Amino acid sequence: MPCSNESGPAEPVAARGDGCVVLAFPPLVESSFGRYFPSTTVLAGFLHSRGVRTHQWDLNEEFALHLLDSGHLTEAGAGRLVGLDGCHPEEMSAVAGRWLARRRDALFDEDGRHTFAAESGPAFLLSALAQPYLIDPEAEWLTDAALMRSERTLIYRAYYASLDLASRLPAEARPLGISVPMGPQLVPALLLAEAVKRIRPDVRTVLGGPTLSLMNESDLARLLEVHHQVDAVVRFDGEAPLLALYQQAAAGEWRPTEVRGVSAMADGETVHALPAPGLHPNTLPPAAYDPALMARLVGHEMGIVQARGCYWGKCDYCDFVELYDGSPPYRGRSVQSFMAELEHQVRTHDVRHFELITESIPPAFARRFSQAVLDRGMDITWNSFAMVDRRFDAELLQLMVRAGCEYLIIGMETTNSRVLKLVHKSADRQENLRFIREAHRAGMKLRINLIPDLPSTTLEEAMESLRDVAELADCVESFTVFPFEATRSSEVGRHPERFGLVVRDGGSVLANQAQYALNHLGNIDPAMTREERIGVHRAFKDFAIGHGSAHMRRTGDEFLDRLPGEDEAFRLAVASLDVLPRGDELVVTHILRRERTVLPAVVARGLGPWLDGTPLTRRELTDVYGPAGGAAVLRQLVGAQMLTAATAGRPEPALA
Repeated sequence: MPCSNESGPAEPVAARGDGCVVLAFPPLVESSFGRYFPSTTVLAGFLHSRGVRTHQWDLNEEFALHLLDSGHLTEAGAGRLVGLDGCHPEEMSAVAGRWLARRRDALFDEDGRHTFAAESGPAFLLSALAQPYLIDPEAEWLTDAALMRSERTLIYRAYYASLDLASRLPAEARPLGISVPMGPQLVPALLLAEAVKRIRPDVRTVLGGPTLSLMNESDLARLLEVHHQVDAVVRFDGEAPLLALYQQAAAGEWRPTEVRGVSAMADGETVHALPAPGLHPNTLPPAAYDPALMARLVGHEMGIVQARGCYWGKCDYCDFVELYDGSPPYRGRSVQSFMAELEHQVRTHDVRHFELITESIPPAFARRFSQAVLDRGMDITWNSFAMVDRRFDAELLQLMVRAGCEYLIIGMETTNSRVLKLVHKSADRQENLRFIREAHRAGMKLRINLIPDLPSTTLEEAMESLRDVAELADCVESFTVFPFEATRSSEVGRHPERFGLVVRDGGSVLANQAQYALNHLGNIDPAMTREERIGVHRAFKDFAIGHGSAHMRRTGDEFLDRLPGEDEAFRLAVASLDVLPRGDELVVTHILRRERTVLPAVVARGLGPWLDGTPLTRRELTDVYGPAGGAAVLRQLVGAQMLTAATAGRPEPALA
């Protein structure tokens, strides 16, 4: 199989060798289903510019298709998951299996392209189907190779076996570069390296990405000592080290410990070569997006690097400032360089939707970039992460909206000024509230991230912050709530006592939301009791679900929102429901509303004749339940949006 160089044009500056680099993005990142994660594209663009051919594998997206296999959906729908104990038909993974077994086509458009990333509709079921297979590895996964052959990994081993890697792997492949940005990708990445080594021991396997960059050196040494299928690990910036490793492999040599920023075994010991300064984003060539991978996605949103590092870089709980050891803490791209790549991607791929790859867009860049878009008359939309900064004033926010900014993702975390100051956030309560109001007036959509229990936050402070954001909820599109997690690689993790934390294994109530257990610091924060902390998170999440996620539960006008007339025909909206018998009850999950209702036995028995979507009338319900009972049942069904007009069509029944 030849190496693909379809990922975009490049001007080679070095003579081509006779090999190529395979760049793989392994599972499992369920939030990236239906999206093209940019890590391999940036590496491919750089390698192409140096005359090296590449082939990109999005094995995460293909894993989604593996989960949608009819056999897997049938088993999942019965509550049986590959390699996992027990039978759990009420879990959301089982709901997903049953519903998707009937309506798998709902995740594809008429041309077969994936709609997995849609924010509304049934796309969330794919994530629900995948989440039980997440492996967030503890330290024993690094030291016990037998775990790789346990039932827990069976889904991944079966998946890789189905790929026919022997045929897929190009004959001229030299290194296989495996990109591992997220913790749950680590075990699948090790399994992929093992599968490739089994069939092609000549191929050098190289792991890289934030998961490896944030791993402490002792854990990294254990990984390399036990998992011999890994030939080298690249930490921090990957472009130059991967090129050097390719050149060695292409020349029939292998001296990885001589490459800056690489960890590998040498003479029975692990060597960690110090990193060299990484490339400045202004010098990076355009990312090379593979047209074949793009063509299978609906509404593709393309990522373009705006910066490496954070222009603020002071938040004590943040890990991302630790990802670029050996380089300046912030390397921001010029507007000229950024616009050059933007225009290149528009010309090459006719893409109009962009995501700025940045920890936080600087206000000065936002101003110059927005003005450049308007000056050039570019018809694009874009979004970015941002932080609350006084320089994002009303005039700038309006300018960004005019330039196509669809929304900003804001790491606000809390409105409590004391806590914000403690962890060195840039804004205080007054500035946060000012920003929300002015963004709303400017027409800027905000998606705000909240951490209710940052270090030393008391119950009173947390609930006061909740009241603040609730009062301005109409100004915000959505809220996402995260429990605080102390990570070893952050300033909080290095000096927990400064933030009032007591280090204790297993102490955290809601740990590992970051999905990287190896980097988690067990601790207790005495500012709240366990019960108070759990209650705070419940209150914040109830608020977020009730407000921010409403746009994901929009159902349209196909569902009755009024009580029908006496002889008006209607039916259960079975195409949008999963109905599971539980004893004499029925557990009904509304797929579009993402809500679950339990119908008691007396109601369930009466609805039996109509569970297949057969039309019924109010009069027929009255005959079954009596006047008062029929009216009560009808109100419940209308309130839960389970009914639709009889003329809306009759899809297959919803009963499991």
